[in-house]
Amino acid sequence: MSALTVNNVRVAGLSACVPEKVEENLTLSIFENEEEAKKIIASTGIERKHVVDSGTTASDLTVVAVEKMIAELGWEKESLDLLVYVCQSRDYIAPMTSCILQDRLGLSKGCCVMDVPLGCCGFVNGMSIAASMLSHGGLKRGLMINAETNSTNRNKRDRTVRPLFADAATVTALEYDVNAKPMNFTFGVDGSGISAIYTKYGGMRYPITPETLQEKEVEPGIIRKGNDMVVNGMDVFSFAIKVPPRALKECIAQYNINVDTIDLLLLHQANKFIDEKIRKSIKIPAEKCPYCLADYGNVTCASIPLTLVTQCKERLHNNANHILACGFGVGLQWGCMEFNIDNIVCTDVQIYKSK
Repeated sequence: MSALTVNNVRVAGLSACVPEKVEENLTLSIFENEEEAKKIIASTGIERKHVVDSGTTASDLTVVAVEKMIAELGWEKESLDLLVYVCQSRDYIAPMTSCILQDRLGLSKGCCVMDVPLGCCGFVNGMSIAASMLSHGGLKRGLMINAETNSTNRNKRDRTVRPLFADAATVTALEYDVNAKPMNFTFGVDGSGISAIYTKYGGMRYPITPETLQEKEVEPGIIRKGNDMVVNGMDVFSFAIKVPPRALKECIAQYNINVDTIDLLLLHQANKFIDEKIRKSIKIPAEKCPYCLADYGNVTCASIPLTLVTQCKERLHNNANHILACGFGVGLQWGCMEFNIDNIVCTDVQIYKSK
């Protein structure tokens, strides 16, 4: 475990955008019958998901979320010094999507921008990067974006992934503030678990070939191309029920956190069954652990901030909140974060309508 404390940075606002199209798991054709669909819904907690139409990118969702965030905060675009874009669904192989966003959003040409290709722990790690860069006061305001169009590289005929993954973009607005409470982080990684969640073809190690673009039936109900995401369920389950509970306990011990003072436990929205096991392992009451799984599915790096926007908006406006968060997944990678949110701007979820 590695640990990091960041001072002088506060969360100023949160916003989110999801595509208009909704896919109901109960009526997916990949299931043999309604009973099978109901079993998957019961175990995952996912009833429906928002998914993009062809041609819509994660950056399209991001633009809508950022414009709403800036408008609600009343910030001038010229005042933004930093944009950290956490996303694995890039617009192009090169350049970075954050460069494109600078132009599309009309940000200053003096703005520092970067892409960070993180997955399920992208909120925690993204916050550590953005907050660290703001903490010294040279950069005053920044946006940490979590965006993903997961539905575009999961085969629609693969019953192991289609009911789970969805699309969203979120924006966390941060600003330098010497009176802000510390943000505390812990991190971990086990690269030997690469095959638990991975896309083998499409990078430099295994380039795409005509053969990899051919769909193949791996087993009944599981059809994939070589460049489709693979999720090995048993490996993921074994990791998720062991490592995140241990990581949270280590974070609690590292920073001497009184669990009774935690107002919200925010878990990566992977699977309701798994997340409930994690929650119970650190004895957090159910009412302190919100979920957005039922209506939004697994949106990977955007899942924690999307949960805040969709489930906690009113309490974020009016109350101080002591929060413990944990992201975990692809890599295999995990990260925990203790932070505070007090009287911030939290927008309604924006709906992206395809053009």
